[in-house]
Amino acid sequence: MDKMLKFESRIGKVNVSSKKIFVFITDMRNFRQILPAKGITDWQADSDSCSFEVSPVGKANLRIINSDPDNTVKYAGDGLNNTQFFLWVQLKEVSENDTRVKITLKADLNPMIKVMASGPIKDFLEKLIIGMETFDRWDPVKE
Repeated sequence: MDKMLKFESRIGKVNVSSKKIFVFITDMRNFRQILPAKGITDWQADSDSCSFEVSPVGKANLRIINSDPDNTVKYAGDGLNNTQFFLWVQLKEVSENDTRVKITLKADLNPMIKVMASGPIKDFLEKLIIGMETFDRWDPVKE
């Protein structure tokens, strides 16, 4: 994993407890609610994993591999050409209904793809943080 490229979001502020966020994002059926609306199609999920099409990148599969209650959720995934990636969501509750969120993505990208993918990956992380900051239905919704 040492040759993986690391991308980090800015630290976002979500006006809800870390417990609510944790419960919500550890059920993959809820995860679609915080993904950017544009460019995501063919969504399928169960409680532990999901798959979807990302325009123009291709199919992505994501599953929970580890979690630390109310603090961290780690996901592993694969995408275009079996590219492996890992996504970490870190939660830090600073006061009641004030949780700071940071998202880190590590991906096994070859140098040519890195140049093309860096911008879209950073844009995706920013949209995900904005999605979490503006989301207001943190009670789990089961599909």
